[in-house]
Amino acid sequence: MEDLQIHSPVFFCAGEPSGDLYAGLFAQQIRGQFPNVKIHGVGDGSMEKSGVEIVMGIERLAAFGLNDSLSSLSSHYSSYLKIARRLVGSNSRTFVAVAYPGLNIFLCRVAKRHGMKVYYMLPPQIWAWGRFRVRLLKRWVDAIISFLPFEAGVYRSHGFETLLFDNPLVKLLHQYKRRRRKRRIGFMPGSRPSQIARNLSVVLRLAEFIRDRRPDIELCMVAYDTEVAAHLRCRQRSLPVISKDRYQVMKDCDLLVVSSGTASLEAAAMRIPQIFFHHLSFLDDLVLRKFVHLDEFNLANLYYDEKIVPSYITSNARLLERQLKDALKDYLQTVGNPE
Repeated sequence: MEDLQIHSPVFFCAGEPSGDLYAGLFAQQIRGQFPNVKIHGVGDGSMEKSGVEIVMGIERLAAFGLNDSLSSLSSHYSSYLKIARRLVGSNSRTFVAVAYPGLNIFLCRVAKRHGMKVYYMLPPQIWAWGRFRVRLLKRWVDAIISFLPFEAGVYRSHGFETLLFDNPLVKLLHQYKRRRRKRRIGFMPGSRPSQIARNLSVVLRLAEFIRDRRPDIELCMVAYDTEVAAHLRCRQRSLPVISKDRYQVMKDCDLLVVSSGTASLEAAAMRIPQIFFHHLSFLDDLVLRKFVHLDEFNLANLYYDEKIVPSYITSNARLLERQLKDALKDYLQTVGNPE
């Protein structure tokens, strides 16, 4: 991290669970190089465990997709004003925006105007859509922090100072070994309430599909944290929900059915077979087809630059369910019956 210039205090802003996870891991690395640095910001459990002073939680920011973002504009604007005031009042000298561009790009503007060194970690996916943001980022961001080689190349081609680091999450996950041998399929329907609402009915029908054919296989839901686990338990009773030692639970699964880019990358890093799906809202699907020109959407496939994860992305719930059942049918046929 020799190219990283950190001036204390540092303010992180992570607007969603995956951003909080990366921010926490990166904060640990910063502390390793700058032991006396003071770090605070907007985040959740991962950042807090890394010694970051949390000035505001992320629960109010957890929108997912264009529909959700439009419906929560007023609350997001209120959150933006609160975070901006705390950012300015913190007398921070370094600002690290983490993902969540709808909010963080404008916080970069605030930080830049107040003389802070501005980094953007997990930056906007300008290679897919939204290239209009390049001009804003150039005005308000000093350097990009990337964990994806292809992403770093894209940003460098647009003239950004870009720091490419080894992905701290991938390095962390290599240590996990399987402990449990009973056959198990885990479902990961997401971490945001709106995402779970779209995915849950599909997941429950898939679970019923598997039980009809292979009652010997144990099924469960794997939750990001205890809060998400409680939400999942409130919405359904047919599948057990596990959040404690999440990574070990994932590693102990024979197959994961995942609807999160970060979770997909986690599974790939641990070499767990998986099926990825993304149930889009109608509006998200319309924007995707009209404005996004990208052949690959799965984060694990992008990171490893190889089609290692089968991915199913559509707003049509019936089509999605049919595709996933076909994929599961192929998987179940390859798994031997118990003796």
